[in-house]
Order: sequence, then structure tokens, then C-alpha cells
Amino acid sequence: MSESVERRERDAEPVNWRRTDGGVEIYDEANPDAWVRMEFVSGIDPDKRLYGVCDDCGLVTPQPALPSASMACGNCGAEFDADS
Repeated sequence: MSESVERRERDAEPVNWRRTDGGVEIYDEANPDAWVRMEFVSGIDPDKRLYGVCDDCGLVTPQPALPSASMACGNCGAEFDADS
């Protein structure tokens, strides 16, 4: 991992999240009205997916482009095929 990434991770505020039956919920412990839930449905055309979620660590990331043949999580390094 590069030094700048390590420093950013150390300085970043933790994100509260939990898995739900169909996706993930991101929330603020101090404000019960501050939350967002995202549901992920398999079979959605890749060019219509707005976000991806790492199955291993739960990282939620925007998907600004079509997935490649192989992808890796920037947080935990888990690798995924485009079909997953």
C-alpha cells in the first residue's frame, strides 16, 4: 500500500455500515435521521449499476464505468470476476 493511502486511511473518519438482507445501510450513530440504504439486485445490466459493494469487507464504491473482466477491492484487495 502506498504511503499516501495509508495516511488517508489513518486520518479518515470511520464509516458506520451494516449489511441488510438486500444490500447495505450507511448511518451516523449521532443522528438517527442520517442514513442511506442501498439494495443490490443481481442481473441488473452493468451499465445501469451506480454502486458496487465488496462482498468481503462491505466497501461501497461508485461505479462510474462498466466493470472490467477482473476487479479488485481498493480496501481489502479481494478480487472479483465481472460476472459476480
